[in-house]
Amino acid sequence: MDKDVKRNVVHYFISDISVFVSIYLNFLTMVWLTYELTGLPADLGLVGFLQNLPFFLFSVLGGVVADNYNRRKIVVRFNIMFVLLALIVALTFILKLLTLPLILTFSFLLGTFFSIYYPSMIAMVQDMVTDKNEFPRVMGAAASNAKTGQLIASSGFSFLISAFTVAGTLVTAFIFNLVSLFFISKVKYTEPVIVKKNETVFGQIKTGLSYVLKHKVLLAIILMSTMISLVFIFVSFQMPLIDKDFLNGSSNDMGILFIAGAVGGLVSGIYLGKRKSTKNLLWFLIACAVISGISIIGLAFSRELWLSFIFAMGVDFAFIATLGMSNTILQLFSDDEVCGRVLGINTMMSWGFSAVIMMILGFVADKTGMQPVMVGIGIALFLSTAIYLISLKLQKPELQAIYSHRNIPADKQPI
Repeated sequence: MDKDVKRNVVHYFISDISVFVSIYLNFLTMVWLTYELTGLPADLGLVGFLQNLPFFLFSVLGGVVADNYNRRKIVVRFNIMFVLLALIVALTFILKLLTLPLILTFSFLLGTFFSIYYPSMIAMVQDMVTDKNEFPRVMGAAASNAKTGQLIASSGFSFLISAFTVAGTLVTAFIFNLVSLFFISKVKYTEPVIVKKNETVFGQIKTGLSYVLKHKVLLAIILMSTMISLVFIFVSFQMPLIDKDFLNGSSNDMGILFIAGAVGGLVSGIYLGKRKSTKNLLWFLIACAVISGISIIGLAFSRELWLSFIFAMGVDFAFIATLGMSNTILQLFSDDEVCGRVLGINTMMSWGFSAVIMMILGFVADKTGMQPVMVGIGIALFLSTAIYLISLKLQKPELQAIYSHRNIPADKQPI
């Protein structure tokens, strides 16, 4: 890899990891405060819903932005907005103004900023790394940035809470946002020429949706990614209840379970980063779906911390691997002029639609208990995987057409 490209990748990774540290610190803090205030699964689900709803509402818009404007500048400007939001949240708590309605408002704003920013951040990798042999490795490794951020945040959360109260976690989140802004500002490369589309914003959104619906291969990948993401999002936002009701745990135990997830995610990111080809990636996607289903059902029945640790690793391993694979394959299969919108649709479904379902399931869990809901999600994922396997056989002609159109050689074909 070229020296300048390598330097840019390092700066990109530090910035991306720092953003995720901040996001996870805010997430853990908001979930913990909400549980302390109400202790209800529905309220925990509401926090998750409002933080992820913007992905459903605005991710495709984020894709339009990524397809029409300078991606690096978009990322820098949103980093500035992250800094300002983190400062406001910290000051609100320090001044003792933070209430449940404000927690919900801040969660929604954080999700809104991130949902528009994220497609540009992903597509920026292709702008930096133009070598087609290096791109899948960098994209795969970048998928673990979220888990690296989670590991750092989870490891420090209990200490920050006990030593400095919630103020410590929120101020630390603000500091990491400053670090992210500094390093993303140092990324420099020859900007690709981006031609603005003649369509209106809504016209471009419609074009992106039509493109995905037309290409069943892309749609199937996005739907599988959505199911695996649902497992991750549901488990993440219900972790305080899983910890307390199933394990009789404390905040320390919850932190351990989040660390388990971070370790699982890091392992998958390292694996993807070491792969030298995209060959057979779709078979790995199927394996991740099975791992995810087993893990959520395992968490539903486990009453031992060590066993739950293993299943929590499985949930995050499958999610991060799927995140890396789907973003890589979708960029590999999609035409350049709609790539940002395809990534935005994937984000909309994986984060936004999953959040809507997770919200509904939170209310169901209030009535039925957590265990039946978790088992039901696992069974639904197994059924989806079986349907996807059948659909792959039917999609072979379309896959061959994509391989030919995108000049994808046999040694890089995902299936």
